[in-house]
Amino acid sequence: MAVIHDILTWSQTLPDWQRDALRRLLEKDCTLDATDEQEIYSLFLGNHGFAVPAGLMAKPLNATHIPVQVKAGEVIALKEMKDLNDVNCIPANQVLPFATTGITVIYGGNGSGKSGYARVLKRACRSRDKTESVHPNANDPARATAVPTANIVIEVNGADVSLTWSRDAVSPDRLSAISVFDAKCARAYLTEEQEVAYLPMGLEIMEALANRLIPALSQKLEAAITAVNTNKDAFQQLNGPTQVGALFARLSHETPEDSITKLGTLSAAEKLRLTQLNSALAQVDPAAKSQELSLAVQRFKALGEAVIQPEKWVNENSIAKLKGLDDAVVLTTQLEAAAANALTKGEELLPGTGGPVWKALFEAARKFSTEQAYHGHDFPYTDNAAVCPLCQEVLNDGADRLKRFEKYVKDDVSKKAKEAADALNVAKGKIEAASMSVGMDATLRAEIATHDEALAISIDNWAESIVKRRDWMLASLETHSWLNVPALAPCPRSSIRSLAARQLILARSYMKASDPEAKKMLEAERNELASRQALAQILQPMLDLLQRMKTRKLLEDAKSGLGTTAISRKAKELASSAVSKDLKDALDAELVKLNVTHIRTKLKERNDRGKMLLQLVLDMPTAKKLDEILSEGEQRSIALASFFAELSLANHTCGIVFDDPVSSLDHWKRRDVARRLVEEARKRQVIVFTHDTSFLGQLSDEIEAAGIPSNSSHLQWLNSTPGNVMSGLPWDHQGYKERIDKLEKTQTKLAKAWPAYPGEEDIRNMRSAYDGLRATLERVIQDVVFNGAVKRYRDWIRVDALEEVVGFDQREYEMIDKLHSRSSDVVSAHDPSSAKAAPVPTPAELANDIASLKALVEATMNRRKLIKAAKAAKAKA
Repeated sequence: MAVIHDILTWSQTLPDWQRDALRRLLEKDCTLDATDEQEIYSLFLGNHGFAVPAGLMAKPLNATHIPVQVKAGEVIALKEMKDLNDVNCIPANQVLPFATTGITVIYGGNGSGKSGYARVLKRACRSRDKTESVHPNANDPARATAVPTANIVIEVNGADVSLTWSRDAVSPDRLSAISVFDAKCARAYLTEEQEVAYLPMGLEIMEALANRLIPALSQKLEAAITAVNTNKDAFQQLNGPTQVGALFARLSHETPEDSITKLGTLSAAEKLRLTQLNSALAQVDPAAKSQELSLAVQRFKALGEAVIQPEKWVNENSIAKLKGLDDAVVLTTQLEAAAANALTKGEELLPGTGGPVWKALFEAARKFSTEQAYHGHDFPYTDNAAVCPLCQEVLNDGADRLKRFEKYVKDDVSKKAKEAADALNVAKGKIEAASMSVGMDATLRAEIATHDEALAISIDNWAESIVKRRDWMLASLETHSWLNVPALAPCPRSSIRSLAARQLILARSYMKASDPEAKKMLEAERNELASRQALAQILQPMLDLLQRMKTRKLLEDAKSGLGTTAISRKAKELASSAVSKDLKDALDAELVKLNVTHIRTKLKERNDRGKMLLQLVLDMPTAKKLDEILSEGEQRSIALASFFAELSLANHTCGIVFDDPVSSLDHWKRRDVARRLVEEARKRQVIVFTHDTSFLGQLSDEIEAAGIPSNSSHLQWLNSTPGNVMSGLPWDHQGYKERIDKLEKTQTKLAKAWPAYPGEEDIRNMRSAYDGLRATLERVIQDVVFNGAVKRYRDWIRVDALEEVVGFDQREYEMIDKLHSRSSDVVSAHDPSSAKAAPVPTPAELANDIASLKALVEATMNRRKLIKAAKAAKAKA
């Protein structure tokens, strides 16, 4: 596994899109679909300035995607797999055991659930084959989104460790120490020199990246570049001696977008200027036209001054001032009324009291009191029995009246009220007399409308709003309510002045147009504006062209990111470091063990940039296609040999798992594979999943011959669910020893429950036992008497097994015949005569028949041992 770890380390120097690609190639056995390719292409473009589709992110290759590096001498073996939740339809209560030493065989036919268990192990052990996912029960909609999980118990240097596996989580590191072989491990490929080379595991993803994926991306990139239209022919009208023409001439991916936008965007003033220039340059007598426009300018300027004159009468200051005068009148009037009430204080006073004559009388009384009667005292003097200065009577209650009179005269409220009313009337008169005209008669309005109808309407609205506000102000004097002031329309003065300015510019343009030299300058200005207007009409297509130029440049620049030289060189270096004479010798040895004797390897030196690299090449004829050189079976044999060769050089003896290892192999090659698996099981744990009954038989033979520890299970349907684990192999695949053991257990069970008068069920059970006895007898004849030389699942004869066929004597023949006849008479396969009503054998009789069968086996085996010993003694002599 060292190569794949070297690849991981090296990949840290790559851009994320290549690291993502390596992960996908690893997980999908170097076979990417269109979606994978497109997503990698998008990530690649994202690395070169393009936007990446929403939600798409690179998932680089990392340590969780590959097996861990096992510590030297560490032994990890699988012990059992249980608690499979939401793994296909497999019941959660099943436990699949594994022998931690020797070999474990799990047999399952189609639909038995074998693939479910195997896929969990592949995922958990980080197998190369990740193309087959683990799914929940497809027949249970309620569990459609459930995540498959399992509990896997391993043995680490003799100690049990329980680990939890979940499909959507990173599998535990220790499980990845288990090596898994499957159909995805074949690693022979054609070199550039048309030689069949050996590719160390892991390097195929680099080969696929450099020789398949990147060339495919290059094709996509070239197609994308070709599809980008950067032709400028459609914009030739922009050519010319203008700024736009110069911009167009040097248009490229480096052109700033805002420079195009700026030239292609005309302000309202520029658009008007272009119209004016076109008009001026087209005029027959520009001087006369200039004079006409100058007079219009004067009228517009005068209107601009006149239009604001009425506003001073109705502006906010005028309203505030008029409201202040009105408020003063209201207040003084109220004060005057209040003073009159205070003067009388409910008394009946003489008519004219408070009037001018009365005030003169009162002023004389004040002067008499302060200057003569009560000199040095304030008026009115009311202390010390003071008397009224007029009637000369003691004041008494009249003191208060005299004080009221004094206050009334001093306040002089009526005078203030009159002054306020007079001021208001003056202001009102001025407003009423003021002219509200804005200075625009019907003729001038028509002239303005020819230039700007909206302006004419604006002036009308302005004039109307001024009159409306003046009327409101006068009405407010009557109601004394100053709320809801009518708004004035926008003042048109600036617009009028703008119109005058435009006309002035136009007048000057006409004047210049009458001068040949000045006219040339106007034409140049007009051409600049006209070219900008032409650009404005196609601005977006022009910007689109610029964007395409930028896009094409980015795409062309991205070509440099699709180089494969560095990847190929690194792959060669890694391959060379992985290839050694030890590996060559190991691979040759494995090919011999698998009886692939026509294929040999050779180490080939090659010089790459001054560095001597090694390549392991298969020494055989070449062709243009690998399948023209190697059959599927040969490729499978090479893959197996490679797997075992690399394993032999590893620094550990952790367990290994095989899932249908003999696909595409004939019977002879299957026997070789079975023998090799059993040989490897002497060193480490070997687990084999298979559905092939022929291979199962061959594997069972080799296990028995080798005498190594083994454990067998088979999977079957129970209660409408697959994946139920049954100990041992199915009856048809069991050896005679397992069958005899099962018959003895059946006999013991029958003996315990056998009644004096057996019923129908008891009879059926006994017939079934004898059916098994007869089948076991036939298996003994095949495997013991004839030493397995001929077997029914094989289409070939083991001639070498005939040497140990020792025959049988008359007594043994009679025993065989007796057991076979007795079994045939009892089994339900033969319809017994109802008239005979013959009873079935008892459990005791069954025990005797089983003992007879065992005696037959023992006699044959003892004879074989004696003959072998005699042959050995003879050979020694």
